[in-house]
Amino acid sequence: MDLSDPAVLAYLATIYPMPSGDPAITTKVIAAIWVMASISTVFLAARIYCRASHIGSIWWDDACLMVAWVFLITAVSLQTEIFRLGYLVTALSGPDIGPRNLASDSCMKLALAFSKTSFALTVWKISAGWTRYIVYVVAVVMNVTCVVHAILVWRASCGTEEAFNFEPCWSSDSGIWMNMVGSIISAITDFILVFLPVKIIMGLQMKRIEKIGVAVAMSIGIFAGAVSIVKAVESYGVVKVVGPVFSYRLANLSIWIHAEPNAAIVASSIPVLRVLFRQVVRKYGANSGDGGASGQYIKSNQQSAFHSAAVTAVNPDDSSGKSILPPTAEERKNQMGIHRTQQVKVEYDSSPTGGMAEKWQQPEEIEMSSYKRR
Repeated sequence: MDLSDPAVLAYLATIYPMPSGDPAITTKVIAAIWVMASISTVFLAARIYCRASHIGSIWWDDACLMVAWVFLITAVSLQTEIFRLGYLVTALSGPDIGPRNLASDSCMKLALAFSKTSFALTVWKISAGWTRYIVYVVAVVMNVTCVVHAILVWRASCGTEEAFNFEPCWSSDSGIWMNMVGSIISAITDFILVFLPVKIIMGLQMKRIEKIGVAVAMSIGIFAGAVSIVKAVESYGVVKVVGPVFSYRLANLSIWIHAEPNAAIVASSIPVLRVLFRQVVRKYGANSGDGGASGQYIKSNQQSAFHSAAVTAVNPDDSSGKSILPPTAEERKNQMGIHRTQQVKVEYDSSPTGGMAEKWQQPEEIEMSSYKRR
């Protein structure tokens, strides 16, 4: 077979995957994966800042998310390098491209495992009883799927065995099918972790509007599940094409593969960032509007002269929105309840000239600790 014959090359393009020859693929993929990595980095940094400013330390879910970010940046860096070497433009594999591509894929699967484990730990903290067992099962299934996938991508494709692969070989499209199955499992576990907290949140001691706010924040993970579904569809599309079109479809799949752990990091960060957002709103909201009268009691004397009596609180949060955060030392020290009150006393003056005067003995200070779940 003469590979220099255009007719032969055209025939091979109809039955085998081939490089696209289009340099625009490189620009498209590299720009997309780095933009997504930058967004998830900002959300993760904000989450860590929120945790550090609230309790002065981080918890296991934060640590898992940071490990996921390290694997993610490693995978993005490896993908950048292989596209610089001509991946999907001039070659589909090779001694330089192949090992880096598979290492990138393995790092991406580990980033996905750690990011989803982080969200599972966040759900675990606000759950109790049988719901915790569901979280355990979901976390195990997620991690086993991702770890097995990270290892099996190194199996050789029959007929193209290379030094960096291990035997036994399998068909060239097996990796794509495995990616599709893994995406479906990932989507299912995402949806379970998204809808499971709804029941938990309904049992928290907070206002209805606050319950809705927390539920929405926790349900952002549904977007990570949606990305998993799109990735499964793209995987199926790659299997069905040949020739240069294969490279274009595989480039799109590469973007969606990177999108999944990025979406998981963002979704895991938003429930914690909600507390930071509420603190910012409270801080700047108190300095606007009615001159700061909000949050104060009104006290009157016999001359009907009114003035403000400020109220202080250990924790001004009127809801359980912070239940996803570990308690601070001050919150652990102070148990819930009202620690000090004073009786309100009303006196009426019935003299003809005095009219009706009122005398209020106002509570000087009320200290409230954080709310707890029922």
